[in-house]
Amino acid sequence: MVNIKIIIPIIIVIIIAGVILFNSEQEIIETEIKEEPWHASGPFSIDKIEYNLGEKIFIIVNDLKTEDKGEVVFFRPLNNTHWSTYIEMGFDGSNKTQFNLYFEPKLGKLNKICSTNDLVGTWIVKFIGTEYSDINFEILNQTSSWDVRTFDPVC
Repeated sequence: MVNIKIIIPIIIVIIIAGVILFNSEQEIIETEIKEEPWHASGPFSIDKIEYNLGEKIFIIVNDLKTEDKGEVVFFRPLNNTHWSTYIEMGFDGSNKTQFNLYFEPKLGKLNKICSTNDLVGTWIVKFIGTEYSDINFEILNQTSSWDVRTFDPVC
């Protein structure tokens, strides 16, 4: 009986201390995470301006006008003055005024993207069929610390 009277308060103190430590660590984590602003052109937004190799590129479309119809075209750099179409995604505001898309630029023999040199550089996003301005972003020649993949040439 004496042991229970001692053990129960000790357990309560341990639980309270754990909750306090968890909350203080949570506050530190929340203050260290910085939200980057999204980069927008009209209703189209991408999540970052710089990406590492292997990262997904997210595009969010909000409040698309019903008369907006066309294609979002991502152009990858060939050199400092020329680009090549990487991917095209159609949109029609009369069908959907809000949606999300994403893709991951990858190496591939079929599309003749043989090495990271074919992905690295300044990309351009064009909104064909609209008056919205282009969005530029860069793919850096580095990987994220959590990414253990290798990006060896494929062709």
